[in-house]
Amino acid sequence: MIQKKYYLENLRIAFPVMLSFAGQQMVQVMDTIMVGHLGAVELSAVSLSSAIITNITMIGLGIAMSLTPLVGIHFARNERQQSATLFQNSILLNIMMSVFLCLMLFAINPLLQFFGQPQSVLDILDGYYYCVTLSLIPYLIFLSFKQFLEGLGNTFYSMLITLGCNILNIFLNFGFIYGYMGFPELGVTGAGLATLISRVMMPIVFIIIIFVKKEYRTYLSYFSFSLFSLKMMWKLLKVGFPIAAQMTVELFSLTFMTIMMGWLGEKTLAANQIAQTMIGFSFMIANGVSSASTILVSHDYGRKDLNSIKNHAYSAIHLGIAIMICFAMLYAFGGEFLAGIFSNDKEVIDITSKLFIVVAVFEIFDGTQVTTLGALRGLTDVKRPMYYALVCYILVEIPVGYLLGFPFGLGAIGIVGGFMTGLILAAILFMLRFRKLLAIMEKQNSNHECC
Repeated sequence: MIQKKYYLENLRIAFPVMLSFAGQQMVQVMDTIMVGHLGAVELSAVSLSSAIITNITMIGLGIAMSLTPLVGIHFARNERQQSATLFQNSILLNIMMSVFLCLMLFAINPLLQFFGQPQSVLDILDGYYYCVTLSLIPYLIFLSFKQFLEGLGNTFYSMLITLGCNILNIFLNFGFIYGYMGFPELGVTGAGLATLISRVMMPIVFIIIIFVKKEYRTYLSYFSFSLFSLKMMWKLLKVGFPIAAQMTVELFSLTFMTIMMGWLGEKTLAANQIAQTMIGFSFMIANGVSSASTILVSHDYGRKDLNSIKNHAYSAIHLGIAIMICFAMLYAFGGEFLAGIFSNDKEVIDITSKLFIVVAVFEIFDGTQVTTLGALRGLTDVKRPMYYALVCYILVEIPVGYLLGFPFGLGAIGIVGGFMTGLILAAILFMLRFRKLLAIMEKQNSNHECC
């Protein structure tokens, strides 16, 4: 039986991350609510733009996340210079990556017309699309600081910055979308501009905190031009790229799901945006627990404490499942009410409430897979989960979603049913992988003791 302290340690680390992720997702929720009241076409424009941009953002986010377990392992061993070297190289790597991703998104935008989306949607999405694309540069710089401090076990400052800048984002949304408080009325473009301004503030505030707090400023004393290293950046990429690939594959499946929803019309695409916004919100809460698992397991791994690895990992999985059960109940019994918050369109509300029933079924599996994945990342085991994600989300989810949605005639419900199938399989495979690694480590410990 897992002791209470392991649950409390996970919650102590996870709670600020959950608030940070929830606040981050709340901006997406507020964008959806505010833009949704402009009309279904405007909501569809945000849905399509978000699907493309978020998918590409996952590449940068995944690579940035490599810093946390690597720093966590060195932090547990009190190896400050190694942690600082990783931090320094992560900043440069993330800057280069953000510029590359922006150029990629600029190149993708003209191609959206070939994906069978409504022309009315394509006509109004450019302003939002380009503003949010440019916001990736400051956002990935912010992630270098965030992931570094999380590797040290501090999740508080990233929470403060994220929540503060998200409040700024929501305030600017009111101004730029509707033209309140003397701001120009920019509609959909205004939501994108608000995101860009708030994200520019995020790394600025973090830099100030790093310089003010002595315990973190000491790491900067190790910084040196000579420490910039292709070898160190390759080390970050070796862990980060599989994380990025796994996340991108999962998001790509959601993107393709959005594209298939677009084939069913504007109303279905708008309903999908509402459902995916709420799926993202509940996922981010569970992802906060997953991040805590990565941090604590990486510290345990650095100390070679197998018992703590097991207890921190399984307590995180239990917490993730409990959280998702709560959301499943909300979606199952309050789906129509939630849909009505986002849209006044009766047809959109009806489609969304049906989608929420399917979402309620797979929430537990989503919580299981994301928290187990967090533990695997803490062990820097990232390559095998990447292959599992490819199978689950590309070779299973997309074909099943297409078959259920179109040949079997289930429409939007069938498409989401395909996503559910991929999630269930991913949860099973990730859990089996984690248990196998534990068995290997137990055997190695046993052999070591015998010797």
